[in-house]
Amino acid sequence: KFKKHISDLIFKFKWYLKNRFKINRSGRVKEASKEFNKYINSLPKGSFVIDVGANIGKFTNIFLKKGFKVHAFEPDPIALNELKKLCGNDNENLKLFEVAIGIKKESKKLYRYRKFDAENPETTIGSSLLSFRSGKDKPFVEIECIDFISYLKNIDKKISLLKIDIEGAEVEILEKIIDEGIHKKIGRIYVETHERFSHRIALETVNLRLRLVEENISNINLNWG
Repeated sequence: KFKKHISDLIFKFKWYLKNRFKINRSGRVKEASKEFNKYINSLPKGSFVIDVGANIGKFTNIFLKKGFKVHAFEPDPIALNELKKLCGNDNENLKLFEVAIGIKKESKKLYRYRKFDAENPETTIGSSLLSFRSGKDKPFVEIECIDFISYLKNIDKKISLLKIDIEGAEVEILEKIIDEGIHKKIGRIYVETHERFSHRIALETVNLRLRLVEENISNINLNWG
């Protein structure tokens, strides 16, 4: 038991340092991106994928071009406007949810980060539900959150891919997905994690990384993006 405790501490410390301070982060992202591309290229047309944190639609558009059926989640009105322009507002393969995801249904504030510029929609990529990510004198937007766990439970078909990039709010949702065993009905889950944002997020994320190892969960990749 003592040996396990020490090895767990070493594991957490190593991953904490790596991702809190972005040590060789680009190498890990490159590897994960390679795996992501290989995986989506292996999926047949008509595969069902979910894009959470779709932003201006870069990945949603890639998925649609591959003939996938896509549910895209994006709460930011500026980003949504661009996504609709890029992906078409009436694509029969796209269902757009103009909300953020959470573990319960509620109203929240979406904070604009320091590089936000209303004239440049791509700068919405850093918008976050975390108040400390708000840039000085930057606005926020009132948005709706859905209960993402209920949403996933109500899907009665195979989810080939779940992509999550939600600027620091990912760990709580992933923990709940695993608690409920929902990850077992999803082909692969690719997540951008945000340990670099804060000590708290870094700690939560290393605990999740250790859980994936201990429970032998191999279809969740936390090094993507």
